[in-house]
Amino acid sequence: MSFNKILLLIGCCFIISFDLLGNPVIWHWISYSPSDSWQPGQEAESSLVWHDLELLHQFSFDGIVTYGTLDSLCRIPRLARRFGFHNIIMGVWIDTNMMNNQQGIELAIGYHEDADAIYVGNEALFFNRVDTNYLKRAMDTIRFTTGKPVTTSEHWTMYFQPGYQSWLLQNCDFLFPILNPTDNGIFDPDTGALWVKAQFDSLRAIAGDSVEIIVKEAGWPTYSDSFQQRTWANEGFQDRFFTGLDYFYLEDTLSYHCFEAFDGWWKNWGPTQRYWGLFDSERHPKLYAQGLGIYESPSRYQNRLKSRIWSNGLKGILNNLSNEPIILFDINGRKVIDLKSDAIGMPVVPTGIYFIRFSDGVIYKTIITH
Repeated sequence: MSFNKILLLIGCCFIISFDLLGNPVIWHWISYSPSDSWQPGQEAESSLVWHDLELLHQFSFDGIVTYGTLDSLCRIPRLARRFGFHNIIMGVWIDTNMMNNQQGIELAIGYHEDADAIYVGNEALFFNRVDTNYLKRAMDTIRFTTGKPVTTSEHWTMYFQPGYQSWLLQNCDFLFPILNPTDNGIFDPDTGALWVKAQFDSLRAIAGDSVEIIVKEAGWPTYSDSFQQRTWANEGFQDRFFTGLDYFYLEDTLSYHCFEAFDGWWKNWGPTQRYWGLFDSERHPKLYAQGLGIYESPSRYQNRLKSRIWSNGLKGILNNLSNEPIILFDINGRKVIDLKSDAIGMPVVPTGIYFIRFSDGVIYKTIITH
């Protein structure tokens, strides 16, 4: 595969396909570290990774980015390819341990075949783990040996800093920034989605059309060990944040990986760090993930329903429909009821997540409470 074709492949932010019923489905990308009891320094068993990838693919994830090659993580791209993932970016962790760095580079070279691209270093410059000379040598070694597009991933501010900006533009085959709103003092999820898009557009203005931009991390925590932070660190806000990013998927150009697949129980350096997963460490889907695989078209439903959360049950929805018939499904795809706004009597459904199918096929995720 040629360099330009690889960039074209990894530059597509999502794929729309169709399920067995003919319903369109969005395929997302995600940042991945193994679930369950895995932690750095422990071998990632193939069976654990396989079941993780199986789950992610079932929930409409088609692209994946990893964080390292040690601990058998180098095998993830091969397993992901066998499972049907189409966009795979392999990570090489870089820190101050030069022996580990060298081993990680060698493993990336040895297992590069199933990766579409490789990034070297996760905020390695931002945290002063290595300097640009060291990082350039590592990136060039992998680039020249594998023939793959190579980059590094940095905190978004590094792409705007004098000196680092020009270095990153000159040495990266594509830009791979990290954009997490709550780490930057933004605690409203709607504003957070707009902020990610604004930073993406700012990078696009700097890079021009010749350099691809893919956000490596954009995420929202669902819990905090700090009681005060739980007002914004919760599943409802994560759902709103990613729903906002989905809007930009459909209405504009935005390429990003959801951060992250699973809660990392071993992350002990901040009150929210353990809780960024779209799934918990035991693979249970959180609120946003429960609705993945359902295609939502904001431009078509935005004038019909003005809210995503209804506090008056079905009556609150029907009062906004102007006699338009709908079908209500639960999160497992089972039809609950056919509805019309002039229906006699009002059925009661339990509080929960539902999907509304309009007569023209548009599906909209909603939350009903009482």
